[in-house]
Amino acid sequence: MTLFLDETCVAGLVGMDDALAAVEEVFREAGRGGVTNVPRLRVPLSDGTLRITAAVLNYRGYYGVKVSSTTIFESGAGRVFSLYREATGELCAVVQVFGMGALRTGAASGVATRHLAREDASVLAVIGTGRQAETQVEAVCAVRPIQDIRVFSRSPENRAAFCATLAAKGLAAAPATSAETAVRDADVIVTATTATAPVLLGAWIAPGAHINAVGANFEHRRELDSAAVARCAVICTDDVEQVRYEATDLAAPVAEGALAWDRVHPLGAIVAGTVSGRTSRDDITMFKSLGVAIEDVALAARAYEKALRAGAGVTLPDLAG
Repeated sequence: MTLFLDETCVAGLVGMDDALAAVEEVFREAGRGGVTNVPRLRVPLSDGTLRITAAVLNYRGYYGVKVSSTTIFESGAGRVFSLYREATGELCAVVQVFGMGALRTGAASGVATRHLAREDASVLAVIGTGRQAETQVEAVCAVRPIQDIRVFSRSPENRAAFCATLAAKGLAAAPATSAETAVRDADVIVTATTATAPVLLGAWIAPGAHINAVGANFEHRRELDSAAVARCAVICTDDVEQVRYEATDLAAPVAEGALAWDRVHPLGAIVAGTVSGRTSRDDITMFKSLGVAIEDVALAARAYEKALRAGAGVTLPDLAG
């Protein structure tokens, strides 16, 4: 039986608690070798880019493929994920994943924050107020005792609206007049922008801060200057192969000699405990987020299993050949 889970159905089935649990589990298993992630493939279209990602969760018995493109990205209608059962090849579910993408990306930063940020981190700085930013805040606040949220974006109206959205969820947030003002003395920093030039400078970062760099996963985008990267004692990412061609935040410092690729570790290795994370209170740590397929499979599988138990979703016609 194949289920179709649309955006509304997915939102009713899985929330941030589910996402944090699923993503924590999948990165732990990745660190133990129980999953295979296929780095994102990008194919030029006449007016955009086709993106294909895939992963196998051997320990869960599922694999999946996501297909999306920039030409339909704004509506999200074409972001479709197909979940399969590994043992039989059965198509279990077709899932709309526009909203789920933001949820699992936020959860990945939450997991990184849980393993790398100081236990008493209470000040969160957020640069960017787009669709990814809200779940970033939600995830960080779920794993650390955040008391003060500072928000900056280029638009004062967007800053105010974003703070109001957070306030409606019981999260105290205030707009900052500049990125530097937001970041100074912050314990956790999130960059979630579409910037093509750095919005976070190393000179602003306080000792002991943790950075979740989320927005720049295209070659032409960049959020951190090289000084910010050079100050990090620990750097991890969700896929060490994919990061080499998608993350200018790291590729530029490598090209300048400020960073070596062997200093960039898989988040899974840190979660599994095979690579050390923070070793001192003053360490600056960073998670370079790309958004990878193992996260999609983990959360889609959870949504599918909850849908089966709840009798949710739409049953599709038998697709067996």
